Amino acid sequence: MPDMTREKSQARQTPSKSAKNPADYELYIMRHGKAVRRGPPYSDDAKRPLTAQGIKDLQGIAKGLIRSGVVVDWIVSSPLVRARETAQAVAEAFAPQAPVEFTEALSPGGTAEALLAFLAKHSARTCTLLVGHEPGLSELACRLIGANLDAGLALKKGGCCLITFPGLPQLSKGRLLWWLTPRILRKMA
Repeated sequence: MPDMTREKSQARQTPSKSAKNPADYELYIMRHGKAVRRGPPYSDDAKRPLTAQGIKDLQGIAKGLIRSGVVVDWIVSSPLVRARETAQAVAEAFAPQAPVEFTEALSPGGTAEALLAFLAKHSARTCTLLVGHEPGLSELACRLIGANLDAGLALKKGGCCLITFPGLPQLSKGRLLWWLTPRILRKMA
């Protein structure tokens, strides 16, 4: 008779770097937190910051990620203010081991190919958290797992998913392990 306690325990565990094949790549994809509305004084969309509640929510989300066993080598973000602030809020929770870098490839209009080329330049880092914007992030996730772009996948503000790869990320080669809402992540904290 199988050991059901052991099986249940293993099913509850979130895949972590220590439990995976050393050749695997973990790619976490997170949408920025709640930002102020567009309009005066933030008519320039790139300069819209997070709201106070958005920052507070992200602190809970980051705690939920950490409590579930997520470990990241680095955080790569869009350079837009709301994404930068999201990356910095999450990095503070993961500090000091999670440096933050920025790339235009995660800005609205950025391409999956440009992002994959950026990640390939840093091949020693195999546990990456991306921070960006919709609809680009959901489209990126779909392309990475080989799903149709109309699959109905969408990240809520502060939501996150995990896609793994046997080596560096490639289009249509990823495996979606989980897709969590910000509410669930905060409850995990």
